Amino acid sequence: MKMADAVNTYNYALNIIKELGFSISILDHEESFDWEAKKESNTFIASDPLRLLGLILIGTEYGEEWNGMNIPNHYDLILKEHYNDNT
Repeated sequence: MKMADAVNTYNYALNIIKELGFSISILDHEESFDWEAKKESNTFIASDPLRLLGLILIGTEYGEEWNGMNIPNHYDLILKEHYNDNT
């Protein structure tokens, strides 16, 4: 399977979010909007449904203390590996 971030995946992400029991709404801004998912005391906000699903999965996996978790800095490690291998 090969899948890419595109609008045709948004309904699948929204379906999963709804199946997880979240309510979904739109937060209007002056020239844009965000997606908001709520369930119990949890609120997640993102600029598109795929990001929203990602945040929900992070929150589900790591909980309230997600930002204090000691995890490897994969972002920098992968970028460093890529650019060192391609120079």
